Amino acid sequence: MPSPPRTAFRERALALMSAHPLIDSHVDLPVIMRSISRNPVETVPLVAGAFPGHVDVPRLRAGRVGGLFMSVWIPAAEGSDWANTEGMLQTAFEQLDLVRLLMKESDFCAARTSAEVRAAFAAGQIAVSIGVEGAHMLGNSLAVLRAYADLGVRYLTLTHTNHNVFASSAGSGGASLEPAHPGDGLSAFGEELVGECNRLGVMIDLSHVSDQTMRDALRLSRAPVIFSHSNARAVCAHARNVPDDVLDLLGTGPGQNDGVVQCVFLPDFVDPHEPTLERVADHIEYLATRCGKRHVGIASDFDGMKDGVAGLEDCSKYPELVAELLARGWSDADAAAVMGGNLLRVMDAVDAVHASLAAAGARASAAVWEGRRDLPAPWGGTDDEEFSDDVKEYLRAARKEWADKGLLDMDNVEPV
Repeated sequence: MPSPPRTAFRERALALMSAHPLIDSHVDLPVIMRSISRNPVETVPLVAGAFPGHVDVPRLRAGRVGGLFMSVWIPAAEGSDWANTEGMLQTAFEQLDLVRLLMKESDFCAARTSAEVRAAFAAGQIAVSIGVEGAHMLGNSLAVLRAYADLGVRYLTLTHTNHNVFASSAGSGGASLEPAHPGDGLSAFGEELVGECNRLGVMIDLSHVSDQTMRDALRLSRAPVIFSHSNARAVCAHARNVPDDVLDLLGTGPGQNDGVVQCVFLPDFVDPHEPTLERVADHIEYLATRCGKRHVGIASDFDGMKDGVAGLEDCSKYPELVAELLARGWSDADAAAVMGGNLLRVMDAVDAVHASLAAAGARASAAVWEGRRDLPAPWGGTDDEEFSDDVKEYLRAARKEWADKGLLDMDNVEPV
């Protein structure tokens, strides 16, 4: 028997969204802000009115949005030069700056924790959290991750559409990428990254990564993970979507991860032949059946795509999706969990792991990418003449030890 038309459930959806925050885990508004102005900071106050793209304050209000994750994203290096991150940090920090400035606008409120999201929602503000979409923006350094965490970054996507020194990517869905790391998953340095994210309370995002990277991260992470904007591959056969064997690793049973898959609206990941709101709901229902309703959420990818699916064209349309779920028989409690409750639960669990590791005295990872050529720093002059005698003596002994271990080319005095 077909579901009743969702128009009959719109008022119920609006009432539910007035009581519980809808949180979109992936919005690319900063991309538009940087792309339409030579002075992107000047666009910050303009978001309060009609703004190009899919997202602005009037439409967020019409869509009853309680919170969203602004994505900090810049393109990854193309082709086989994926380890080259030259110049990326400046641009990434500029994008992060845009988000932090937006947070200070009157309609928005910075929110790193679930309590801060709920407080902003209660105050009638839109909670803004930060995700960094791609570990290529770490500059091949865990120190940058630690700086991001201090600046409020809440999740890190391990790759974008190309590999990086930490992890293997699923690519863009076109020609498959050549494997980057053993097994086409995490590198040893990427395993360190997973542990450091857990220690810092940064959520690990597995959208965009290869299937093996998904499995590796799920095996290693002590905290729940997220897929910030992905769908079910069984419903739409795209490499960016999550395969069933990985979905089966999500859950509350032994060996499972209590994470969440946030369903995305990008047509190619929904159904390239029938990209509609109803098909997004089909993905949500498939995921709910496969791994449980506590493991599903909502992500749009607005402003990160040309067009949304029919019925979800911009951020004013979220009530239609909630009404569709209610029309299909979802309870208010289950719909509220998908709207944002499940993601807030994951945030709390990640924070609990962070607190536990801090209480146990966990220290920052000292791991350094093996490809670095700038360490140890050659800052003492040609013959270390700028250093004191005890530093020179220490370096002589240390360099001999490094050379004996094959870590130093004594002819060039550089790490290898």
